[in-house]
Amino acid sequence: MRTEEKANVKNGVAKMLVTLLALVIQVGWIVLLAVRLNEYSTSISLLTSLLAFLLAVYISGKRDNAAFKLSWIILIMAFPLLGLCLYLLFGRSGTTRRTRKRFEAIDGKLRPYQRQQPEPLEALERLDPLFVGQCRYIHRYGHYPLYQNTDVTFYAEAAEGLEAQLEDLAKAERFIFLEYHAIQEGAAFARLKAVLADRVAHGVEVRMFYDEVGSVGFIDRGFIRRMEEIGIQCRVFNPVVPVLKPFMNNRDHRKITVIDGQIGYTGGYNLADEYFGITHPFGHWKDTGLRLTGDAVQSLTLMFLEMWNAMEDTDVSYTRYLPDITYKAGRPGFVQPYADSPLDDEYMGETSI
Repeated sequence: MRTEEKANVKNGVAKMLVTLLALVIQVGWIVLLAVRLNEYSTSISLLTSLLAFLLAVYISGKRDNAAFKLSWIILIMAFPLLGLCLYLLFGRSGTTRRTRKRFEAIDGKLRPYQRQQPEPLEALERLDPLFVGQCRYIHRYGHYPLYQNTDVTFYAEAAEGLEAQLEDLAKAERFIFLEYHAIQEGAAFARLKAVLADRVAHGVEVRMFYDEVGSVGFIDRGFIRRMEEIGIQCRVFNPVVPVLKPFMNNRDHRKITVIDGQIGYTGGYNLADEYFGITHPFGHWKDTGLRLTGDAVQSLTLMFLEMWNAMEDTDVSYTRYLPDITYKAGRPGFVQPYADSPLDDEYMGETSI
């Protein structure tokens, strides 16, 4: 096994130890009750059951996904100590005050670039008065405008999207933004890395952003160092610190590529071999992709800048990444890229399906 593969395995095992520790505590508690605390078992069981019940009541009253709430309640009531430990580790998805303030400060800088122009809404309302209401809802809560003057190319297979993506990346002149839930240092990424290294050598700014939990088992912490050695700026979203970071259960599932602010890619595929049919750990993986050219790419750019600066606010101005679009769409249509946020209690992503 190569050194990097060993490091990946070690990284994944370390994350699993936290969950195993909670299981050991639950089993140990059961054994302790049976062996040492038999005479107090009734009182202790009553107390733990009461605590479990109170926590279940608290969870049921939260404004959250009903399926998630039910799963936690069943686990906590069936195995109080195990359920409590796991909930403290993974269940508290609410943001901290510090995190909320950081996001709000960044979003405040983005708002001037997210104003909705009236023309697209008026044009869509003439065609579909009912659907335009959803577009207004998305802008109201997510601040992502509805655009025209945008062409969309659909790729039925992720591999097709990757090929087009690599071709466009090779032509980048100013900057490249990559934000993905999962990145694997495999065959597909090797091709991508070669293109990015070439663009860096030609003076193109390249930024890469990935989710730590999504990339567990794929890459290790040394990945950032290896990217920076070839000139790629790299950051990880919300590194996991069990118990100490209640925000840890919020993950970045976005899949975004932005090229010079003119071309954008999004869709269902991550930068891992299984998505492109190179490996088959789960059989044939079916995912699709989209290529955007035109005005709507600006929303993808702003999504990336929001998350990048949420980890470390280093961009003084965003204007250099938001060029004036001179593109002329080949066909009429409407496009509204949007993303949900953990900063409010509005489940816009689910509501807007």
